[in-house]
Amino acid sequence: MSYPMQFTRAAPAMTVDLSTGTLDLFVDGDADLEAFCDVAARANPRRGFLIVSRVLGRHLPARPGAMRAAMDGLAARVGSDLPGPVVFLGMAETATALGQGCFAAWQARHPGADAVYLQSSRQRVAGAEVAARFEEGHSHATSHLVQIADPAIRARVAEARALVIVDDECSTGATFVAAATALLGAMPRLERIETCCITDWSDGSYLDAMPRPAAARAIVSGRMRWSAATAAPPAELAAGSNAPGAAPDAGMKSRTGLLHPERARRAAVAAAPGERVLVLGEGEHSYEALLVAEEIERQGGIAAVQCITRSPALIGGAMASKSTFRDSYDSGAPCFLYNMLAHAPDRVVIVTERPADQRAEAAAALADLGSSVPVDVVACLYAGGEGE
Repeated sequence: MSYPMQFTRAAPAMTVDLSTGTLDLFVDGDADLEAFCDVAARANPRRGFLIVSRVLGRHLPARPGAMRAAMDGLAARVGSDLPGPVVFLGMAETATALGQGCFAAWQARHPGADAVYLQSSRQRVAGAEVAARFEEGHSHATSHLVQIADPAIRARVAEARALVIVDDECSTGATFVAAATALLGAMPRLERIETCCITDWSDGSYLDAMPRPAAARAIVSGRMRWSAATAAPPAELAAGSNAPGAAPDAGMKSRTGLLHPERARRAAVAAAPGERVLVLGEGEHSYEALLVAEEIERQGGIAAVQCITRSPALIGGAMASKSTFRDSYDSGAPCFLYNMLAHAPDRVVIVTERPADQRAEAAAALADLGSSVPVDVVACLYAGGEGE
């Protein structure tokens, strides 16, 4: 697939040669692109490249302060005059922590504002209403569900007049259009839409296709030019990459709607001053990993956040290593962790809402990389779950 760009005399801010093709990135203004992202090759026939964020806490280790700065930076860009109620939608799986963090930062800037947080998901929640479904055509896992469990939140969503969709990156904007269009049935009074992402390469080309007047907000914006390699063998997605999983009964409630950012019930995590701790989330369960990392840093530890993810990438570019995990949600989808030793951790902490064999799998992945650092698993319960 080719991604043409509008003519420009400017030189690209970044050119990356991958096994799947060559990507040129052109940046508006004087944004420091390398501070925010790198690039890798995707093992995906639908799109051969992957913009890898340095401040997202997924494929590359990110310090919690950098993650919060990105979240607040996006919240600061959201229009201050949006008519309420306002619905924020975080996009699974990559932007679930980003979405909830942006929602938290926006609420802090607008105390008392009428707002709801929703999240798209690839995990089914028993008893929840599916308010919308949409497809992400280029993805390894194309199907998104937007689910609501609480009738009060459902009623507030139905009254919403503004929608803010949060994703980590935008190439064409087609997924933004699909999400907004799908949500119209649940939001009949919708008047305005804003999209938020760390990097936006679309040049706003999708805005006219949005179902309501829309504005694009991004920390870094520009254009891209992708030239697919003609000699590269076509990538094949593993069987089950798009399979849905099952959310646990005591799992996070962001999958079905929040009025305020959530926090799990879990054991406290202790850290020694100067201890380097890699905190791992799993798939959509990533916001709590940020909270654990912040807890470690308050004790003087040096924390970084990453996530086990379904995203299939190839070694090279931003990806120095690739470890394989089973999906904790019983979907059968293959899961991966990249750059596991990039933070040079003294310890790994896995933050999960569904404890299984994570400790053994992580220890095996570390051993394959020549490391024997200890692994801890932190089990999380959410409101309405066991023990509440």
